[in-house]
Amino acid sequence: MKSFLLITVAFLFLFTSCGKKAEPVKVGELNEYKDPAFGFKIKYLKEWKNFGEAGKAIFTKTQEVVNKFLDPRTGEEGAQITVQVIKYAGSTAEDVIQLGKEELTQTWQNIQIAPDEKINVAGKEAVKIAYGIPVTSKKQISGYDIYVAGDTAMYKLICLGYGDQYEAHAEVFSTMINSFELPIIVAKKSDQWSPSGNMETYKSDFFTILYPDNLEFNTVKKAAKDDFAMEMRADRLDCTIRIDVFGAQKLTVDKVWEQNKGRYTSKAIGKIQIDGQDTYWADYSPRKEISSRVYFVVKNDKVIRTTINYFSAQKDVYFPTFENMVKSLKLK
Repeated sequence: MKSFLLITVAFLFLFTSCGKKAEPVKVGELNEYKDPAFGFKIKYLKEWKNFGEAGKAIFTKTQEVVNKFLDPRTGEEGAQITVQVIKYAGSTAEDVIQLGKEELTQTWQNIQIAPDEKINVAGKEAVKIAYGIPVTSKKQISGYDIYVAGDTAMYKLICLGYGDQYEAHAEVFSTMINSFELPIIVAKKSDQWSPSGNMETYKSDFFTILYPDNLEFNTVKKAAKDDFAMEMRADRLDCTIRIDVFGAQKLTVDKVWEQNKGRYTSKAIGKIQIDGQDTYWADYSPRKEISSRVYFVVKNDKVIRTTINYFSAQKDVYFPTFENMVKSLKLK
């Protein structure tokens, strides 16, 4: 850790000593952002804007600053903070952090990454990973990623500064991080949620499924190699049903299951039929108090993977709803 800090200091001294040092940016009036999809909150400088989207908010002064971090040959020097929601999808918190480190080394050459540091964010223990990225002979991008584990997703805060803008925005970074709030998931008691008796049909190119009309749709992105992804939830953010479709590569459902079952620490496994097709399922627990079941079925050389998540203490409320939805699947 000490050697990394010495190297970082050396870089900063070398890169900033050739010109006038940027003045520290003072924290003035702040606006508050509440993510419409995941419910997290964070405050940001009034003169900044959000250049991201639901689930991945990017706060900075101009689009040109964003461009500079994407391609250092273009854009305007500055600083930015990103808050990204990463759903566990069967992975552990440690898996998500390790993947983040690998993405850093794959994206940037000669990056210097410091050892993990334990800090406290939003009242929870978090992991901070600092790094330096040389981008020219005189300048580097300095920054750090902070991973805050939520109930059903990881919240990743990315603080970046180009050249001496990193040091100049130190107070901005700390103020925004201290303002970050995880979404509050409230379990209803006296007015407990129940599925609507009115059913709607969701149609896609790969399947149709019946669902209670009081479920809400979540905005999700499909993986690069997938053909399709969708997700719905009940009243709680941790009670969801997600369906992903991807190529089976001419494999049978038995082969697909053999390739994928190792990804889950299964508490129980089984085999049923969905729309006349053999289907494998596995129960597992991605997080404390959260239970999940995943289903794998193959039709027309496409894998339809359905994942349901629910609050373990109220299994009798949520699990039957999602299970009945799975049973209603009609494959194309």
